[in-house]
This record gives sequence, structure tokens and C-alpha cells, in this order.
Amino acid sequence: MEALKALGYEVSPIEGGVYGEKRRGGVVYQVFYAEKGDLRLRRKRFLKEEARPLALAGVAGQWAARWEVEENFFAVASPEELPHLVLAFERLDPPGENP
Repeated sequence: MEALKALGYEVSPIEGGVYGEKRRGGVVYQVFYAEKGDLRLRRKRFLKEEARPLALAGVAGQWAARWEVEENFFAVASPEELPHLVLAFERLDPPGENP
């Protein structure tokens, strides 16, 4: 979809539609759009990452954790509405958290 590409998304075809993704700082924006108009907008915000050495059952390894928030918006929309919805969803970032 050219509209998503124009907004800075990397776009790939998926079965029955398209998938777009854009990364900005610690935020990942994802768009899933089906040919029949089903739309899912997803935003993942990475809050904190932590890692340290750890032994489990006597086996040395590495423990890692990532704290994140995932937000979603679902709708049925026409291709013409898609750019406006994507931009509106991106503007939902809390003040000061938009990279």
C-alpha cells in the first residue's frame, strides 16, 4: 500500500492483506489491513530491559526480561481512511513519550 509507504512504514504482503511496520525510538507501530477492510493498529512501547547471568538447575545461562506496553485499535475501514486512522493512532502517544 502506497499510503503506508508514504507514512514511513515498511510494507509487506500477507495472506489476505498487507502488514506495515514503523519503528521510532522505543516504539513499534504495526498496521494489519485485510482486503475486506478489517484493520488492526498496534503500538508496542518498550519500557525497560534487564539482563543478568543466572544458573538454573546447575546450568549457567543468561536471564533477560523486557517490560512493554501493547495498545491496539480495531475497525473496519476503507483504504482511503487508512492514512488518517494511522496518523491519529500515532498521535495518541502520551505527551513526552513520542520519540
